[in-house]
Amino acid sequence: MKSKLFQQILEETPLETKIFVDKYSDLVLRINQILKEKGISQKELAENMDKKPSEISRWLSGNQNITLRSIAKLEAELGETLIEIPNKTVSSKFKDDYEITFHTFTVERKVNKVEKKKNIDTANVKWQPMELAV
Repeated sequence: MKSKLFQQILEETPLETKIFVDKYSDLVLRINQILKEKGISQKELAENMDKKPSEISRWLSGNQNITLRSIAKLEAELGETLIEIPNKTVSSKFKDDYEITFHTFTVERKVNKVEKKKNIDTANVKWQPMELAV
């Protein structure tokens, strides 16, 4: 049984806030589920991501927003997808009205993996150019 005050607050809550709370709680639940399935503690996750355990704790308690970059790092570290964007087909009207253009740029990535807590001579890190079409 909800109180009238609670019901009023709920009704006055902006839609974007409701959506944010739903998505954030789903994300936190998924991260915790993966950690449990893989037997990884928050402390181990923090160490593997070069983060402080307090930052991981703040993410998973809802006291600090998780950036998209951090979500990408979490996905890479956990080997699991956390966010999926549905692919939608482009309507033929859109295709007719707009010209499709491609932009290319070069991204460099590290070829060899750097091990933690070791002195690495960054001058010897090899970079490999990649071309991406957008």
